[in-house]
Amino acid sequence: MKKFIVPLLILILTLPFLGCRSTEQAPLSQVETELLATSQNLSGMEKGDGKALKRYYGLNINDYQEALIYVPANYMDVPELLVIKVVDPAQLDLVEAAVDTRNAMQQESFGGYGPEQVALLDNYEFKIVGNTLFYCVSPDASTLKDTFVKSIQNNQ
Repeated sequence: MKKFIVPLLILILTLPFLGCRSTEQAPLSQVETELLATSQNLSGMEKGDGKALKRYYGLNINDYQEALIYVPANYMDVPELLVIKVVDPAQLDLVEAAVDTRNAMQQESFGGYGPEQVALLDNYEFKIVGNTLFYCVSPDASTLKDTFVKSIQNNQ
């Protein structure tokens, strides 16, 4: 009887670990590295911090798992990038609303005199993969979105 108990106990203890695969997504620092390699240092943008996230989107950085923000380098420019990893998927709606508000405000600001800026704002890229949201206004927005998706998928 003891011959069966030990192997059975070992099997029971190891079963939860068999076939387990991490569903953790890549850290945003890794995603950022790939995005920077794709687009010439995200031209027209500079890296922001928690204050920039609050100023541009009205979001508190402490409410999210990770955030990556690049803001316009010049107040007359519109290129920007936001990648934010939420703690709870319900937060995605709040972040999406903040992105929509930001884009609408920018379009209103540049509507009367900046047709090139408005064209960029009209052609922004937006994507949600898992618990991570991507928003980009840039001439390279489509390429950056593709890089973001590949980076997230390759590191899952």
